[in-house]
Amino acid sequence: MFTRYCLEKGNRYYMGGTNDKRRRQGSGNRHADGRVDDIEYFSYRLDDGPDEENIEEIEKKEKKRKNPRPRAQRSDLQKAQFTAELPKEIRTQKAKNLARKELQKQHGQKQHEQKRTHQEESVKKNSQHREESRKSSEMQLKQNAKNSSGSHSAKQNHQKNGKSSEKKEQMKKKALFIAGGVLGAAALVYLGFAFYFTKHFYFNTTINGNDFSGKTVKEAESYMEKQVQGYTLTLKENDGGTEVISGEDISLEYLPGKELEKIVKDQNAFLWIRALFQKGSAEAKVDVQYDEAALDALISGLQCMKPENQTPSVSAKPTFDGNTFVITKEVEGTQLDQEVFRQKIKEKISGFQHEMDLEKEGCYLKPKFTEDSPEVVAARDKMNSYLGGTVTYQMGATPEGIDKAKLAEWITVDENMNVTFTTDGISAYVRDLASRYDTVGKTRSFTTPTGKAATVSGGTYGWSIDEPAEIEQLKADIAGGKPVQREPIYEKRAASFGATDWGNTYAEVDLSAQHMWYIQNGNVVLETDIVSGFPTPDRITPEGVYDVLYKESPSVLVGEKDPETGQPIYETEVRYWMQFTWSGVGFHDADWQPAFGGSLYQSAGSHGCINMPIDKAGQLLNLISAGVPVICHY
Repeated sequence: MFTRYCLEKGNRYYMGGTNDKRRRQGSGNRHADGRVDDIEYFSYRLDDGPDEENIEEIEKKEKKRKNPRPRAQRSDLQKAQFTAELPKEIRTQKAKNLARKELQKQHGQKQHEQKRTHQEESVKKNSQHREESRKSSEMQLKQNAKNSSGSHSAKQNHQKNGKSSEKKEQMKKKALFIAGGVLGAAALVYLGFAFYFTKHFYFNTTINGNDFSGKTVKEAESYMEKQVQGYTLTLKENDGGTEVISGEDISLEYLPGKELEKIVKDQNAFLWIRALFQKGSAEAKVDVQYDEAALDALISGLQCMKPENQTPSVSAKPTFDGNTFVITKEVEGTQLDQEVFRQKIKEKISGFQHEMDLEKEGCYLKPKFTEDSPEVVAARDKMNSYLGGTVTYQMGATPEGIDKAKLAEWITVDENMNVTFTTDGISAYVRDLASRYDTVGKTRSFTTPTGKAATVSGGTYGWSIDEPAEIEQLKADIAGGKPVQREPIYEKRAASFGATDWGNTYAEVDLSAQHMWYIQNGNVVLETDIVSGFPTPDRITPEGVYDVLYKESPSVLVGEKDPETGQPIYETEVRYWMQFTWSGVGFHDADWQPAFGGSLYQSAGSHGCINMPIDKAGQLLNLISAGVPVICHY
C-alpha cells in the first residue's frame, strides 16, 4: 500500500492505492465484441489528513516528486514492455488520460484559433464602426450647416456613435469655449476702437480734400494753421500749362471753429468698422478768411479764362468716309465751366490744398457725346441705312441719278443725335434739276412749215417739276432705304423731251406772216390767213407756247369792264371758240373782218385773239382738242 497527500487551495486530499477505500464506477466486465467496461478511481476528501507538523515534510516530498532525478530514457521497446506489464485497468486509465490531454490540447488550440479569429473580427468591426462613425459625423456636420433642424438628427447619431459621439461633443464644447474667448477678446478690441474714435476721425476720412484719418481735432487745426504760411494753389491745365494763386495775394488766414469737433461728434464711434470699407468725405466749413474780391479779380485775369484760349469741345458724330458713315471721335476743348471753375478754386483754398487739376475736377465743358455713346452708334447705323435710298430719274434718254455721295450730303444729325435731312440741300438739288429739265417759258428753236428758222419763248406749255411735292417724295425715298427708279413729280407735262417738246401734233401761228397751220402727226392738215391782235401793249397777241384749255361752240366773248361805265368793253357772240391762254386769248371765227392776212392787224387788229374765216374756224374746232400745243411766234 502507498499513500500520497497533497494540498490544493487549502484542502486536504487523500489518494489511495489498491487497498484504499475507493469508489468504483463500471464493472470491468468484457463484452462479446471485446469491449471492456472502464473502471475509474476517484479521490476522496478526508477530514482526517496529516498532522500540521508533518505538512512541511509532505511539501518537501511533493516537491521532490514533482522534480525527480533524471532518468535514462527508455527505448520504444522498453516503453512497450513496461506498458504491457501494467495492469489492464492502469493501461486503460492512462490511455484515457492521454486521450483526454490530446482532446484538451486540441480544444485549447481550437479555442486559441477561435479567440484569434474573434479578435480579428472584433478589430475589423471596430475599424468599420470607427469609419461609419467618422462618415456619420461628417454627414451630421454638413446637415447642421444646411439646416438648424438637423440638430435633432445629430443628437440621434451621437447616441448611436457611442464613445465617438461623446468625444465629438467634448471637442465641440471645447471649440465653443475657445470661440467664446475669441469673441470676448474681439468685443474688447472693438469697444477699444469705439472709445478711440470718440476723439479721433474715422479711418479714410478726408476733410475738404485732406486726409485726417485717425487724427484729433487739435492735430487737424494745427495742420490748418501751418498751411496758411506761404500757401499757393497751382492750377494744372489740360494743355500742360500751369498758373498759380497765392494766399498772400488774397489775404488768406485760418480761423479756428467748431466744425471739426462736430464731425467727430457726428461720426458715431460704435460704427467705426464700416470706415474700413468705405471712404468718408466731410465738407467742413473750415473757417478760412480771404479777400473774395481779390480772388475773383485773380481768377478773371487768369490766362485760361481769356476767350481766345477757350476752344469748345466737339461731340463725336457720324461722318461720311466716301463709302459709309463712321464715327468721328470727340474732341475735348479748353472751354471752362466758369461757375464750376470758381467754386472748385474756393474749395481747394478752404482745404489748403496746393494743387488743382482742372481736368480731374471737371472744370472743362465736356463733349455731350463720345464715340461710345449709344446715341452716336444708333445715329450712325440709321444714317447708313439711308444710304441705300438712291433715286434714279427717268427723264428722256438720259437718266438722272442720286448716288450715296449725294445722299450723304443731305443726311445729318442735330445736337441731340437725331438723324435729319437737310431740306436746304434737297431743295437746292430739286431746283437745279428743274432748271435743267423744265421747258415752260424757255426759248426753243425750230423750223416752220415753210422752212423758216424760228425761235419762241414764253408761254405756259412744257415740262415743269412740282418742286415742293418732289422734295417731300425724295425724303420719303431716302428714308425707305431702297433703290428707286421713277420720274419726277410734274406740275406740267409736255408731249416729249427735247428742244421741240410739243411733239408732232400742234397749232402754229406766225404773227409776222399772219398765217397759221395745224399740224397733225407731222403733216399740215389745215392752214389759213389770220388777223391777230392790234399791236398795242394791251391788245397784242402774246408770243409763246401754250396749249388749248377748252373749246366751245357757240360762245359769247366778253371783254374787260370799262372803269367809267362799269360795263364790258365788248360782248360778242361767235360760232367757234378755242381758248389757249388764261388771259382769254384763243381761236375764233370773225365774220366782221373784211379780209385776213397781210397787214390788216395793224388797223383792224383784234383784242389779242386769232381771228379766222368762219369755215376754217369750224374745221379747226373739229380737229383740235384740249391740251394740244399752240405756238405763237414772230
